[in-house]
Amino acid sequence: MTLFQFLVIMRWIYFAAVFVLFGAPLFWFYAGREVSSGSLLHVPRSLCATLHLLRIAVPVVALSGIAWLVGILVNMTGGFSNAVDPETLHLFFFATQFGPVAILRLVLFVVIVVITILPMRHRAWFCALSIIAALLLVSQAWLGHAAEGGAGVYGTVMIITYSLHLLAGAAWVGGLPPLLFALVELHQCDLDDTAARTLAILSRYSLMAMIAVTIIVISGAANAGFRVAGAFDRLFWTGYGEVLVTKLIVVALMLGLAYFNRFVAMPRLRIAVLKGGAASRQRAQIARLRTSIGVELVLGLLVLGIAAVLGITPPPQ
Repeated sequence: MTLFQFLVIMRWIYFAAVFVLFGAPLFWFYAGREVSSGSLLHVPRSLCATLHLLRIAVPVVALSGIAWLVGILVNMTGGFSNAVDPETLHLFFFATQFGPVAILRLVLFVVIVVITILPMRHRAWFCALSIIAALLLVSQAWLGHAAEGGAGVYGTVMIITYSLHLLAGAAWVGGLPPLLFALVELHQCDLDDTAARTLAILSRYSLMAMIAVTIIVISGAANAGFRVAGAFDRLFWTGYGEVLVTKLIVVALMLGLAYFNRFVAMPRLRIAVLKGGAASRQRAQIARLRTSIGVELVLGLLVLGIAAVLGITPPPQ
């Protein structure tokens, strides 16, 4: 395995885990009450599944983040033995622009692991995880291409734009696993108002996703413009441009699925609920929605993999 491949894999794993740490807890604050209310269990199975997923994601974030940092040091110093040299480490952490951010991220890794061990109510735990995940995502702006904007207004706008792009993406993709958990649990409970509850939880997630997608599209276009200083023709016939186009194609597929779910599948289910259609037909429509959301999640993970490549591919000069 080459160093480039190692960095891509670590970035992919890291971002997937951080997206879950931000988006999954957030889901339960805006869309979870349809599952945790009524005649369901006090602690629904979908909430327990989310807790288990988060407890897996926390060590994955810490380990992949540290491995990624080691890969960066190896890439900068030309070898592992040079990367672990005390003098090299001192220079990296205290004499480069990346050092303070790297120290912050290491501290956040320790904090998030400690929080995982502490006995906390799930709402407080979810809130803490989302805040730390947000800090990890925002701090990434100082380690990637956005940090090349320098000081001043221009550099600040680049940092903010990149941060908003990551946060919106994490809210969208990171919210898909608990959404699927909730839909599966509602299906298994087979209540009289299962379709209505499913529609309510989908509507809340859909509203959040529409806001997130709007931010993603606007900030994504701005980020691409920053990379090429507004000269978009530089993207043609370059490695960076090819990776970016691939990412845009997969994102477009995700948007197509999201559009179908929001403006075609959900209205059909709503009409069936209002007209009191056959339960079997409602269940079939819900099953198709679950399948579509599952495909959307797979595409989201693929986007993160492509973004991992894009983040370490030099933009055209």
